[in-house]
Amino acid sequence: MDNKLDQNRREFLTKGAVLAAAAGTLALTASSSAHAAEAVATTGATASAEEPKAITGYIKEPKNLKDVLGNARKIMSTCAACDVAGAGRCNGKGPCGEGVPGMGGMRQSFVRNIEAFEGMSLTMRSLHNVSKPKMETELLGVKLAMPILTGVTGGLTYNMGAANKLAFDGEVMTEDKYARGIIEGAANSGCLGWAADGIEDPLDTYKRRLDVVKEFKGRAIAQIKPRTQQEIFERIDLVQNAGAPFFAIDIDSAGRAARALPGNTVEPKDLKKLKEIVKYAKIPFMAKGVMTVEEALMCAEAGCGAIVVSNHGGRVLSSTPATMHVLPAIVKAVRDRGYKMPILVDGGVRDGGDVLKALASGAHAVLVGRPMLRASLGGGVKGVEMQFKRFQGELESSMVLTGTADVRNVDPAILLQSV
Repeated sequence: MDNKLDQNRREFLTKGAVLAAAAGTLALTASSSAHAAEAVATTGATASAEEPKAITGYIKEPKNLKDVLGNARKIMSTCAACDVAGAGRCNGKGPCGEGVPGMGGMRQSFVRNIEAFEGMSLTMRSLHNVSKPKMETELLGVKLAMPILTGVTGGLTYNMGAANKLAFDGEVMTEDKYARGIIEGAANSGCLGWAADGIEDPLDTYKRRLDVVKEFKGRAIAQIKPRTQQEIFERIDLVQNAGAPFFAIDIDSAGRAARALPGNTVEPKDLKKLKEIVKYAKIPFMAKGVMTVEEALMCAEAGCGAIVVSNHGGRVLSSTPATMHVLPAIVKAVRDRGYKMPILVDGGVRDGGDVLKALASGAHAVLVGRPMLRASLGGGVKGVEMQFKRFQGELESSMVLTGTADVRNVDPAILLQSV
C-alpha cells in the first residue's frame, strides 16, 4: 500500500476512535458520548454540509474489475482493495488489520474464514457428460440465477471512510447511492442484494435505502439490526411495505448490547423473542450469525425461514472458528432432525470455486461481502454486475471440472479437506 493510502487509513482510524466513543467503546462521560452519537447520526443520515472531497485518478468508465477495484481503492480510507493484485487476495493480512469500525477483522477470525476455504481442495473430474451445468436455484420463493447473494454491507462513514467523497462518476457517494449499486447490480444479475441497517443509522437513512428496495418489486431484500422488539417490528413493517420477499436480522451484532446508547440499542435474542419475530412478520425471517448446532436448532424450532452461518466477517469476536469449519455439523444436525430450513454461509467467499466448496459442505447459497462492496464503490451498478459475472463464470467452470451437474445437488465427495 502506498504512503498516501497508509496515511489516509491512519487518519481515518484516528477519527474512528472518536466516533467509536458514541458506541461506548471509549471511557468518556455520558454527555460527551451522547454528543458523539448525535454527530455520527447526522453524518450517516446525509452528506455533510462540507464540500464533497474530490478524488484524483479515477477511471470514469471502468471497463473491467481491475478498473473497478482501482477506483474503490481510491475512495476508501479503510481498505486497500487488495483484490486489485488479483482475485482472492483479500485475506485479512493486508493493511486493514484489526480496523473495526473499518474493513478489518478481530484477530484471527477474518483470516480463518479465508484460510478455511484455502485449506479445501476440489477433486478434478474430466470424464463425464456435464458441459452445461444448471446454476439456477430458489431461496424462500425467489428464483436466483446462481446461489449467490451480496453480503449485508453498509456504513460509508464508520466502515469504509467513503462518505462525502466524489465517486468515480463525479457524483457524491452516499448510503443510498451505494445501496443502489448493490441492489440494482444484483437484480440485473438475477440475484439478490441487501439494504443494510446500521446501529447508529437514523431511521430516515434506513428508509432511503428501502426506497431503493421498493423499486425492484421483490428482487431486493433488507436486514435489520437486533434492536429492541418494538424497534424491530417497526422496521419489519417498513421492509414489508417496500416489497422485500424476506428479511434478515444479524443476531451476531448483539455484542454491543452492553455498550448501547439510547436510541441505538441492540440485544441478544432468546427462543421466545425469535418466536415473537417470526409470529409478527408476514414474510420469512432469516437469522444471520449462527455459529453453533444448538442455536441453529433453536432457530429451526422458532420457525425461522432460513439461517446464515456467519461470524460477521470475523469482525465482532476475536478468535472465532471459520464459518466453513462449523457449517457441516450445523447442516447435519438440522437435517437429521427433519428440518428443511435453508442454510446459507458467508465469510471468506472470494471466487466461484469457494461457492462450490460451500455447496458441497451443505450450504444452500452463499453471501459475498467485501468483493461486492468494493465493486459498488468502484463501479456502481456495472461494477457489481461485473463481480457477479466473474463469480458465475468461475462457478460454472468449477462445476464442469468436478462433474457437478446442478447447484442443488452437489456431491460432498468432490471436496477434500486436506491434501
